[in-house]
Amino acid sequence: MPAQRATDPAAPVTRFRSERICAINHEYFFDTREGQLMGPYRTRQEAQQAVQEYIRQCQAQQPSL
Repeated sequence: MPAQRATDPAAPVTRFRSERICAINHEYFFDTREGQLMGPYRTRQEAQQAVQEYIRQCQAQQPSL
C-alpha cells in the first residue's frame, strides 16, 4: 500500500521499498524520500536510531487533519 503525503502529487505513483541504510567506507548513512543522504554514523544501529528520529521529526512537522 503506497503512502501518500500532503506534498505528493495527486496521481498515484508506484513506490518500491528499499533498504534506507547503506555503508560507505565503514560509515553508515540513510536515504530520505527527498533524496538526501544523512550521516555519517559510526554503527548501523546509530543509523537506524537516526532514521526513527528523522521520521518522528517529519511527522511532528505535518499539520493535523
